[in-house]
Amino acid sequence: MCTLIAWFHTVPGYDLIIGMNRDEDRTRPAEPPRALPGPPPFVAPRDARAGGTWLGVNQLGLIAALSNRRGKASTTAKSRGLLMLEVLKAAHPRAAEIAIEREVSASEYNFFNLFAATRQELRFFAYEGQLRMSRGREGLNVLTNNGGNVDGDEKVATIRALAGSAEFPSGEKAIGWLESTLRHHGGSATVPLCVHFPGGGTVSSTILALHNADPGQHILLYANGSPCENPYRDYSALVRQLNPGAP
Repeated sequence: MCTLIAWFHTVPGYDLIIGMNRDEDRTRPAEPPRALPGPPPFVAPRDARAGGTWLGVNQLGLIAALSNRRGKASTTAKSRGLLMLEVLKAAHPRAAEIAIEREVSASEYNFFNLFAATRQELRFFAYEGQLRMSRGREGLNVLTNNGGNVDGDEKVATIRALAGSAEFPSGEKAIGWLESTLRHHGGSATVPLCVHFPGGGTVSSTILALHNADPGQHILLYANGSPCENPYRDYSALVRQLNPGAP
């Protein structure tokens, strides 16, 4: 039940800002963001069981994120987190699409949704035995387990309602809104985005913002555990040293 929110071409100085809650079995071990060698080098948290990731940014400027999709639960399928390691070799969303097509042709995967974006372009992919692609839009974009920007999805409706006609004068304001929204537990006509259920729920939360010009203003925040109970810790130095998308 992962949820990703992306603000695209709408925040001054930051063409791409994302926030993502990872919903998972609480016993599944994971490690916080770290720099990994690639090639190309990238920064990502790590699933300590299968070795892959659900979210990362590479030195070429590509951000990728993964959510599971219901409908298939093969125990022999290749880890979707390992697919992400292949996607994070790409320079842009079209190259990511080629990598996904190659992987699903060569190996068995359970169904998934995948987000791939640079500061220039945003795409969503959905795999249910066949791969489908849709393009993101300027402004607010949402990925859930149902796919990208799916009308009628309760989480999409909730996030749109919480955003309203929001306009952020700065990256700081957008990040503050993401922190609050990713902690949302539901209410009148809205559903929870930070979820809790026996044995699982929201096990981590990440906010990533790439500044258009100054790598010293890239932001990476990570809450190890549900963000309503755990603070966002600052891992921005990892992304600043990576300097994604630099000429």
